[in-house]
Amino acid sequence: MPHLEQGRFAEARPFLEKACAAREANGCYLLGRTLFSLDQYDAALKVLSPLAVTDRDPWRVHDALGSVYEALRRPVEAERHFRESVQGNRDRSPEPRYHFGRFLMREGRAVEAAGILAPAANLFPRYELVRFELGRAYYQTNRFDDAQTELAAAPSLEEARRLFEKVRRQRGK
Repeated sequence: MPHLEQGRFAEARPFLEKACAAREANGCYLLGRTLFSLDQYDAALKVLSPLAVTDRDPWRVHDALGSVYEALRRPVEAERHFRESVQGNRDRSPEPRYHFGRFLMREGRAVEAAGILAPAANLFPRYELVRFELGRAYYQTNRFDDAQTELAAAPSLEEARRLFEKVRRQRGK
C-alpha cells in the first residue's frame, strides 16, 4: 500500500501479483488498477474482467474496466462498463458519474454528460471534479448561467477558475 499511495506502481506490482495469486481481499482489483496506471491495458483487462462478477463491489470493477476500454479506444465497451458502474453504485459515491461524464465529454456528448453529472453535483456538492465537468458540459451547450454556477463551485481547480473567467469575459459580466 505505501507504494500505491506514493504512486510507485511498478514497485507495487510484484506485491500485488502475490496478493492476487493468494486471493487476498482487494489484491486482484488493486493489481488491475495498477496495471492500468502502468499503461498495461491488456494485462489489466485480463485481471479485472473476471472480477466484474466476483468482486464484493462490482461497480468499481466496471468503473475500472470503463477506463481501460476508453484508453484502448473502444468506446462501446467503455460506455457499457461506465453505465454498469453508475447503476451498481446507486450514487453512494460520485466517482462513477464523474468518470462516465468525463468520458462522454471526451466523446463530444456534452448534453448526455450533463444528464449524468447533474445528479452527482446535487448529491455531492463539494466534489469539485464533478462540478467542473458539469460546468464544462453546460458551457459547451450554451447554458452559460449554469456553467458559471458550477464552475464557481470548484474554486480549488485552476481549470475551473480559468473557464469561469472565460465565460465571464465572453458574457461581459
